[in-house]
Amino acid sequence: MNIHIANLPREYDEAQVRSLFSPHGAVAAVRFDIDRVTGKHSGFAFVEMPNDDEGRAAMAALQGKKLTDYPLSLKEMAPPDDEHHSQEGRKGKSLKGNAGGTKGGAKGGGFRGTGFQSGAPRRGGQRGS
Repeated sequence: MNIHIANLPREYDEAQVRSLFSPHGAVAAVRFDIDRVTGKHSGFAFVEMPNDDEGRAAMAALQGKKLTDYPLSLKEMAPPDDEHHSQEGRKGKSLKGNAGGTKGGAKGGGFRGTGFQSGAPRRGGQRGS
């Protein structure tokens, strides 16, 4: 079971997170969400527990527990879908926008010229059609 934790104190390290969850069962892995700017964890973490019943017990015991001014928020995360995350599962689709152009005929992908507020003429040059 993968558990997402929010409102985790930023001072906490892996050992402290493991000590929160270990009374409820085995902890396979702890991963922190790292802030790109500061290089420190952002108050979010993921805990992987091999036994689902132990994971649910840990969630029930720790949900709402105050370690700072804000209570912990825990939720079960679905296991990652390999097809969704792999390039092969995309069946040749590009990762960038439309890649072949947009509805309005502009090249280069994105949304330029396709919206009703863009001011660009559509469908034969008639506005609003």
